[in-house]
Amino acid sequence: MRSPWIAVLACALLGAPPAALAQSASPQPPAMQEARAHWPVQGADEPTQRLIDRGLLMLYAFDVGEARVAFAEALARNPNVALAYWGEAEADTIDINSPQTTEGDKRGAAASAEGRQHLSGASETERMLVDAISSRYGRGTKKERFAHYADALSAWTKTHRDDANVLTVAAFAIWNAEDALFDGHDAITPKANEMIADLDAALALDPANVGAHHLRIHLMEELHRARDAASDAEALSSYSYPPGTSHLPHMSGHIWSRIGEYARLVADNERAVANDQAWFAQGDGPGQQYMKLYHDHDVDFVLYGLTTLGRNDEARAFAQHEDTTMQIKAAVRLHDDARVLRLTGADSTGSAALARLVAAARLGDAPAARAMLAKLSDGGSAKRVGDAMIALLAHDTAARAAGYARAYEVTKNAALGDPKTSWQTPVGEGYGAALLAAGKPADAEAVFTAELKRYPNDPHLEWGLAEALKAQGKDDAAPRAAYRASWEGSRDLTLADLG
Repeated sequence: MRSPWIAVLACALLGAPPAALAQSASPQPPAMQEARAHWPVQGADEPTQRLIDRGLLMLYAFDVGEARVAFAEALARNPNVALAYWGEAEADTIDINSPQTTEGDKRGAAASAEGRQHLSGASETERMLVDAISSRYGRGTKKERFAHYADALSAWTKTHRDDANVLTVAAFAIWNAEDALFDGHDAITPKANEMIADLDAALALDPANVGAHHLRIHLMEELHRARDAASDAEALSSYSYPPGTSHLPHMSGHIWSRIGEYARLVADNERAVANDQAWFAQGDGPGQQYMKLYHDHDVDFVLYGLTTLGRNDEARAFAQHEDTTMQIKAAVRLHDDARVLRLTGADSTGSAALARLVAAARLGDAPAARAMLAKLSDGGSAKRVGDAMIALLAHDTAARAAGYARAYEVTKNAALGDPKTSWQTPVGEGYGAALLAAGKPADAEAVFTAELKRYPNDPHLEWGLAEALKAQGKDDAAPRAAYRASWEGSRDLTLADLG
């Protein structure tokens, strides 16, 4: 069973993985070094410098609400610290998942304009940053403004490559200005290569730069080179983190999910969830409010990892502490179908409709399942998975496989998702199982083989591949052994467990 919740929380604050408390009598590992960020500002006293560094760390952790708080406190102490004005404006720019809002544009424009009035004592770098980010909040379309900012930083870094933070910030700016990292012919674009060069140079100057590690993980993941970011995942996994920075330990999980390190995926994201809980316990300021946007993402990773490994009781216990949406996802994946129906109640909107459909189909309730199918949109894979579940009700194996085939066409070449696409109703896994049930083991073998390339070391897929080979009279020893090594469940998988 998973460690008690309070132990997990304490563990995150100490910087140790939750498993470290499982055996209290065991020697404790050395204390982790706390993650840091540092950008020296000329003329700043020690308390102001600490606030600047805190703001920078929060920028790199995408807790931009708290970054604004820290930079505002620095300016309250010293209104002539130009870097703090840049930091306030950067807070509505750096988060690549949400780099622009109408409210943020107003805040950033005000901060950059104020910063330009306080450049008399600024360094050359600070002047450049304030001028550059002013173009982000200047005239033009959103695309044009982000491009102006990225171009200004790129112009500087062509001849100034001695500041790890400038190089890192420049790479973030390029990301937000670019529409694609590939050129349409499977070649990496020049701007993607520029980002790689900037981040590598930043880490050569400052190997502990968590911002560079953070973005490099995103970049390598998008370039389908996850293993090239294993060192970045190791780095982010190695630190303890102050409350409010949960997104940094979470980021290592992006790589663990890609290379099949599910136990590490769980451990680092449990730390992230506990960091969130410690942060939310401190209040409900701008930093806490912003990080609530990311909390469920951390939880998703934990539940994905636990259920992949078969640590189902731990997944149930973990989900109990989270919101209803997360509890529903866990229940769907674990085939706790009566619980799914209880949790969804009368809700038949969005993801709840698919959850109710899946649960009703598994329980043999045709009217309820068909009612939910009518609620699903024709776009995407949900409706197609719904069709497959209706076919399951009718014991029509061919129609079930056909429904999954249509869903797989939509998802097989799509972005890999964070973590596995639709982990609670995994399409590729379900398709392989449907093909096995339909007596098409050769086709199932092809699907399970392809999915294992996307999601290595997944024991559900390893078991499915072994069964597909066995059904054809082929040697199933290798995937069967891999499944045995990966699976931590209390009982063996069956075909009904897949999908």
